Amino acid sequence: MIKRIGGAVTTVLFCLILQAGYFSEGLQAQIDTTDADMVEDYNWRIMQRMLNGIYIPMDLNDAFKELQDNASEQAIDRFRNAPGDDLSNKLFFGLGRWMKSNWQFYEGSRFSHYLRELGLSHPDDMVTFVIESFHLHLNEDDLRIEERIEELRDRRFKISRRMMQRDTISVDTIR
Repeated sequence: MIKRIGGAVTTVLFCLILQAGYFSEGLQAQIDTTDADMVEDYNWRIMQRMLNGIYIPMDLNDAFKELQDNASEQAIDRFRNAPGDDLSNKLFFGLGRWMKSNWQFYEGSRFSHYLRELGLSHPDDMVTFVIESFHLHLNEDDLRIEERIEELRDRRFKISRRMMQRDTISVDTIR
């Protein structure tokens, strides 16, 4: 078990552990920052089984198990039988907010790190992916993980491009 100890010592210990090959999956920060304290905090968080007293799933199947274990059979049946085309939008601010907050998609956790390794970088995309995946899982449908991640990444790229275009100033150079 890795405990949080002071700044440089933790960073050095973590680097030595990684260099020694104790973690073959390469659990290092994949966040957009150069702040050493944030990277250190992220590296600590992705190694934790629990954060703030909440169990953090290690992968998608573990998340499915957690969702099933923490919901009533009636709720699971309603979720299973709901039309899947708009399900993630309808549950985004309920179940989605719960996942984002408790499974710490913004701050980083072992589950958000797992989703980042699959190719999802935005917490909203992580929520959409997990909700849709859980619905497919309950209905015993093919999860089409790679295909759906690519769709979410394309959608995120288009959203980013629209935002950048909206914030662009047009200058007329004709006098």
